[in-house]
Amino acid sequence: MTERPARRNAALRDAWFRGAHEILAGEGYGALKLAPLCSRLGVTTGAFYHSFDSWQDFTDALLDDWVRERTEQTVELARRYDDPTERLLVLAQASADLLHRTEAAIRVWAGVDDRVATVQRRVDDSRHEVVLEAMTELVGERHARRYATWALSTLVGFEMVADRHAEEDLLWSLHRILDTARGGA
Repeated sequence: MTERPARRNAALRDAWFRGAHEILAGEGYGALKLAPLCSRLGVTTGAFYHSFDSWQDFTDALLDDWVRERTEQTVELARRYDDPTERLLVLAQASADLLHRTEAAIRVWAGVDDRVATVQRRVDDSRHEVVLEAMTELVGERHARRYATWALSTLVGFEMVADRHAEEDLLWSLHRILDTARGGA
């Protein structure tokens, strides 16, 4: 979103982001507002403006942090593995470890905010691309896109029902996709 350097206390900014994730996960994007966020952290709005110039600056930074922490770092980690199966196992575990209720809230938010939708598409495209790369090595170009789409669709679907299911269920599902791909390779 913004290219501004983190000019303020990173630990304090991380606390704001954790509070935002808690609100998103527990109450949805509609509840993510300045007063409830300050209340959750037990601080004043002045403390908020010590860390961010505006609400837009905050939401941009929150989304940037989400992209970096939940997608870019995972993609970088997975690409360290030469073996496509190992890469896919790393990605499956990282997918199971996501903040699914927060991810679902961001998806809902993306439905009403074009700026957030652009970020969401970038995240989905990055996640799809890294799976596609590994699947191409594993099953070939002919079927790789289908397997990558199946895996991403499984993750997105799980995000929407994560409050009623365990992360182990997602991990099991992603492993079955990988088993099917290896069996058909």
